[in-house]
Amino acid sequence: MHTTNDVFARLDRAIQGYREDQIAFVQSLIRARSANPFTPENSDPAEPIEREVAHLIRDRLFALGLDVELLGVSAARPNVIATLRGAGHGPTLILNGHMDTVRPSPLWERDPFGADIEGNRLYGLGALDMKASLGAMIFAVQALLETGVKLAGGVVLTFVVDEEPGACSAFGTQYLLAHGLRGDAAIIGEPSNYTVTTGHRGGYRFKLTVRGEATHTGLLAWERGDQGENAIVHMGAAIQALGGLEIPFEQTPAFPERRPVFTFPTMIMGGVSINAVPDECVAYGDVRLLPGADADLIEGLIRERLDPLPGLRYSLERLMYVPAVEISAAHDLVYSLVTQTAAITGQEPATKGCGPWNDGWMFITRGIPAICGFGPNGGGVHAPDEFVELDSLLETTRILARTIVDFVGVRSE
Repeated sequence: MHTTNDVFARLDRAIQGYREDQIAFVQSLIRARSANPFTPENSDPAEPIEREVAHLIRDRLFALGLDVELLGVSAARPNVIATLRGAGHGPTLILNGHMDTVRPSPLWERDPFGADIEGNRLYGLGALDMKASLGAMIFAVQALLETGVKLAGGVVLTFVVDEEPGACSAFGTQYLLAHGLRGDAAIIGEPSNYTVTTGHRGGYRFKLTVRGEATHTGLLAWERGDQGENAIVHMGAAIQALGGLEIPFEQTPAFPERRPVFTFPTMIMGGVSINAVPDECVAYGDVRLLPGADADLIEGLIRERLDPLPGLRYSLERLMYVPAVEISAAHDLVYSLVTQTAAITGQEPATKGCGPWNDGWMFITRGIPAICGFGPNGGGVHAPDEFVELDSLLETTRILARTIVDFVGVRSE
């Protein structure tokens, strides 16, 4: 009978032996372009942004003998889902990562799709966010299969589309959950392994449109004040009224030193000609949320400030809303990740929430506890010359394999 330490040792040896193959696979994912140009409101299900990456992953998983399915809103933008089945008397763990990336900045000094290696760094668009994580998940499961570990519970690998525009898409993780994806807990592969991320802040984005009355600035009626109403001036009053807006929140363990942030305006547009009184002005705002505030509350606070303004005619449009979420740091999956990370790296990771949101809320709001970020280390996320540290890729793969064993259990012989 093998002890858990024996199982861990076998997994470690297998993963160390995969190093060159794993690096080459992550390089192939980087070279397969999947830059997402869309915003949440205009994402196109017919644009094959992630298809090449999805097919590479599908082929790899199929070669391992897993049950693999392409499931999505269209054939152009498929999610990949694969299941490693256990004996059926343990929990099911979902591993989740997105296949799209942001667009490359013109300030890159390297080829964003070159997947060049220099020392311990693999450079490329999406190297850290999060194609290395996709590789870590796949090779962790490969090690379980090839070392013959018999799991009590199961593992579901989910590689999804359309996360980058705002982690609010109906095409990716939400699509899979709406079509039967189930599990007892999940890990989202956002970097890094310095932190076991137990939650994320939420977000609300809005569009404020202020109306006026257009007229020619040379007309006598404008001169006398009988005609015309400057929408930009009214927007200025709205901006002043919304200044310093305080957002209520609950101080929770995942966000001990964070506060909500109301930023308005972040963009503003108005007027059509230098000699015309503008009849419309549009401005956009961004709100970062902590537990205790939702979209309805924010909209109510905005209207409380704007409704008393004399002569203000406005419309408020909700562009997106993602709730702030967190799970307990005492959850079994948190404990497993912390324990295995400390064993591999020699350092215990922090447990806290993160600022940017991700698909974690889609699981947590459906009753599936989720780690909202755990993956390899590196730098340059959403910036020029992004890279992943190769030693960290290997470390994270070992941690994930051990965590799967620890969390879902090993089948009794």
